[in-house]
Amino acid sequence: MVGHDRSNIKKIFSNIVWMLFDKVFVIILNLIITIRIANYYGSLEYGTYQYAVSIVAIFELLVTFVDGRVVKKKYSVYNPKDIVLSATVARAFFSLIAFLMGFFYIIFNSETTEYNIIFIILLFNAIVINLRFGMQNRYEYLLKSRKTIVANNAALTIGGVLQLIAISLKLELFIIAIITLLSSAICLVITFVQYTVDFGLIFNTYFNWNIVKALIKESLPLAIAASCAIVYSRCDSVMVGSMLSKNEVGIYAIAVKLVNIVDIAIAPIRDSVYPKMIELYFNDRKQYEIRYIQITSIFTWIYIIGVLISFVILPFAFKALKPEYAQAFPIYQVYVLGMFFSYNGGLRAGHYTLIGKGKFLMYAQMSSVLFNIVLNYFLIKQIGVFGAAISTVVTQAMAVFVSNIFFGFAGWEVFRWQIKGLNPARVFGVEINKKENHLELKGGKANE
Repeated sequence: MVGHDRSNIKKIFSNIVWMLFDKVFVIILNLIITIRIANYYGSLEYGTYQYAVSIVAIFELLVTFVDGRVVKKKYSVYNPKDIVLSATVARAFFSLIAFLMGFFYIIFNSETTEYNIIFIILLFNAIVINLRFGMQNRYEYLLKSRKTIVANNAALTIGGVLQLIAISLKLELFIIAIITLLSSAICLVITFVQYTVDFGLIFNTYFNWNIVKALIKESLPLAIAASCAIVYSRCDSVMVGSMLSKNEVGIYAIAVKLVNIVDIAIAPIRDSVYPKMIELYFNDRKQYEIRYIQITSIFTWIYIIGVLISFVILPFAFKALKPEYAQAFPIYQVYVLGMFFSYNGGLRAGHYTLIGKGKFLMYAQMSSVLFNIVLNYFLIKQIGVFGAAISTVVTQAMAVFVSNIFFGFAGWEVFRWQIKGLNPARVFGVEINKKENHLELKGGKANE
């Protein structure tokens, strides 16, 4: 049994390392490319591109009706091959609907031709990304993320080099969007080849409508919650562009991209431990609670240390940007405070999914997105782009932390676990046992 646990820990740790490597690689590559693109095209054109990205993200909300965490839960119920195909087809279908909605948006909007071209290309890009969803999800579930990471990094490297060449040749901005689409297509092909070698053709099974119905039914509250989260994370840029100008969108987008540096550890740890957390939840609820608090503490203190380091390092990165982007770092310093709640609540969505209370996420996010839009409207009018950053921080606090107290015992339990995660001793599984007045090592035998 001990050997089995050690094997699991080794697999989880290996998966985290691979996913962290992927995050670091992508962030460094994106930082280099972003600086070159932002400097060459200027805040207006760069802002136009990012505005299109934000609008596409809002249309793509439909794909969240097939939630990755719900898909992972179904591997023990259905044939994995059937799940991969059915989930992929469902995601692609929703992405196609989003494309059609976006096409009608283009017909009736009054943006420039360049913007419209970029927007259509990015819609195609979203469809291509969703075509690899099922294969990527299965690799994540099996803790073999290195497979998709190899594909992703190879494609991004090729795309990054091509984008730098495009800038050196002084090509139009829409070429950057085309290269992004090409990069996604390369990633899809590599992932498809790897998956075929490991599991056979993705099409060598049956599309199961019952699986799709089960996924959509259970994903619905999570999809609404995820949609609201995307809306309040993207509506900042949309409202800044509508109420101010595309220049401010470009500046704001730089700050948001820098926040992604701090965001680096959430997905690798969360996605790697989630399969084990599912197992613990159904087999040992006490150990599940202990690990939940421990991982929450790890998340929280990674954030605190990471933000402090970023405040020292990032000013040097800004020296590579044009002076017109100078305001982005102060915006980042405000915006990044909201990431505390994302880290501290890193396991929250997965927990509510496990206990069948996804509706709590839906309620929290629905109320938060309305709050965010109202707050954005007044604060952007008063203090410009800083208002958008403040709105996001306050909304994240409401959605991920404060909202728990309104969800009865289950919500208060999560709230208590997140509070306990603030204690750095919990990182090592240690806590003060007040009743016995001694240190007890959680996860093993007490006082061993």
